[in-house]
Amino acid sequence: MRTSAGLAVAVSVCAVLGLAAAPAAEADDVNLLESHGTVALGTFINGSKLKIRLDGESGETGSEVDWDNTFGDDDETRFRLDGLWRFAERHYLRFLYTDYSRSKTATFDEDVEWGGETIPVGAEVSAKLGFEIIELAYEYAFLKRESYELAAAIGLHYTAFDASLRASVEVPGGGGTEERGGTASVDAPLPVIGLHGLWKIGGNFYLDGMAQFFALSIDEYDGNITNYRAALIWQPKKYVGLGVGYDYFKVDVDVEKDKFTGSMDWEYAGPQIFFNASF
Repeated sequence: MRTSAGLAVAVSVCAVLGLAAAPAAEADDVNLLESHGTVALGTFINGSKLKIRLDGESGETGSEVDWDNTFGDDDETRFRLDGLWRFAERHYLRFLYTDYSRSKTATFDEDVEWGGETIPVGAEVSAKLGFEIIELAYEYAFLKRESYELAAAIGLHYTAFDASLRASVEVPGGGGTEERGGTASVDAPLPVIGLHGLWKIGGNFYLDGMAQFFALSIDEYDGNITNYRAALIWQPKKYVGLGVGYDYFKVDVDVEKDKFTGSMDWEYAGPQIFFNASF
């Protein structure tokens, strides 16, 4: 798993943005539309849907594994970090890091072809899933008024994904056991375009909304990304704000690489709660 490295990168980037852009400001003079930026740190609780197929090296088509039905569909609580820096009038940089990783054990109720090997029915399978998302986007606020702004965005959505299935299987004829399975690993850099809006709805309350999408077919990648997010933010103080929101994310990609030839269809949706600070 690459969670520690990704988290370190995320914290470092947001720290640099904050130090580079932080102005001298009155402690109680809070207006997110006029701030130089924000940093949000929180968690989300979601249910997910993941289907993944790992083909064999010789071209054999693998079985599509419904991850959540096979290994449990319990809601998972995860970490998310967002940063926004208004480095010039109407010109912004936005950063996102989130992590979704888990380990499970289950018994297959049918034969599964995974990476050119057969994991037989009844085998106890250890599964590990790592899913990290890092996004960096440029935004231009083409509408900017006293109480709201609307920006167009273009950026790079980097997904670091790995999934592992491993089982000890008895060799026919009393030859002991052997391990079957393996790991699918892929880093998928996919561009995104979208819209991002912020509205001051009265007092210290704001509505924050974002929608982004992209479809790409180039070289070894053929996929698309869809992401919608809406949040209500209460910002009574410069460094003290709270937010609640809802996020929907879906990525569907077919890959032909050395470490992963197959397909991945992953979707999650659920509520978020986060601490918000402006600078």
